Amino acid sequence: MGGTIAGESAMARQGDRDPTEPASKLRAASLRAASAMAPTGLLRTEQSWPFARRCRDVQPWRPTSVSPTVGMPTRGGLAVTMDHRESSDLATGLDSVRPVRALGWLAGSAVLTFVVSFVGTDLLGLHHDLYYLLYFTIVLTYLAAFVARTGVAWRRVFGRNLAWSIGIGVLVAAAVARQILTQPGTAHPSGAYLAFEVAWRGVVYGVVDALVLFVFPALVAVLLLRGDRRGFARKVAFAGVTLVCSLVVVTTYHLGYAEFRGGELLQPQIGAVLFNVPAMLTGNPVGSVVTHVAAHVTAVLHQYYGGGQGFLPPELTPAYPGNARGPTGMAIAAGWLILTPVVVVLGRDRIFRR
Repeated sequence: MGGTIAGESAMARQGDRDPTEPASKLRAASLRAASAMAPTGLLRTEQSWPFARRCRDVQPWRPTSVSPTVGMPTRGGLAVTMDHRESSDLATGLDSVRPVRALGWLAGSAVLTFVVSFVGTDLLGLHHDLYYLLYFTIVLTYLAAFVARTGVAWRRVFGRNLAWSIGIGVLVAAAVARQILTQPGTAHPSGAYLAFEVAWRGVVYGVVDALVLFVFPALVAVLLLRGDRRGFARKVAFAGVTLVCSLVVVTTYHLGYAEFRGGELLQPQIGAVLFNVPAMLTGNPVGSVVTHVAAHVTAVLHQYYGGGQGFLPPELTPAYPGNARGPTGMAIAAGWLILTPVVVVLGRDRIFRR
């Protein structure tokens, strides 16, 4: 009772103060009044509590919202899930990409890879190194447009089960390399050109092919399933969709090479099953890149001019023309390297805009 009377008198004295007094004095008077009204020891003033001055400007906590896709609390628009690796909104933007649009990207890649391989090797018969340059720049631009225009945080997909994907990829790579080494070998260049071919035809070609044939189809599968692999049934569904999407691109791409128009087409299709194992088991296609690069490097060193499974199309048989080699090919390559960035920069809004 005495505290209440003292508080009221303090508030009355505050009301009688000159409004021109500094705000700090008014705030101190308010704190003294509140201290008088509260039980002793439960309310502390600025002088006795060093954090009070900093805490008075803190905004009050607001209740969290609810994620409509997962049904879990969110704060700041980010979903909070019990298992973020298998959540249906693993990557932001999945709901904005309709299945028809995802299938359109898949169809576009199938058509593009066939046209590039058919025109570059069958119609023009370009030297393989020059052809690879054209192939790399075209398909990588397409994949960059896919990543930019879908607006999905793909790093989350590549981060889940990463160690498992790479580990499985290494195991499959060892099996594939051993299989290549059991087949009859061919001669290969030597010296600096062999080192270049290992890097260009082995590593770079292996990475780009893996991105187009295995990683990209797995990302399409992520879009079609909204990134949700929770539960055994959805994991099986993801594996099946990934394999089907990959086989579509693998088939059309290899049909562009003359050596695969026939029974030989079965070889890259069987290989696609092996190369997709890391993605199908873990939901992460990074391991497929490890496997495919190992296969390409092994093939460069053991079957440089071609082999039974055709890991390095086009097959460098005596019948393959290999046009635009030497200075002519170097001039074309230099012009292509200058022209491609200019075209991409000038058309960046049309190519990469969502």
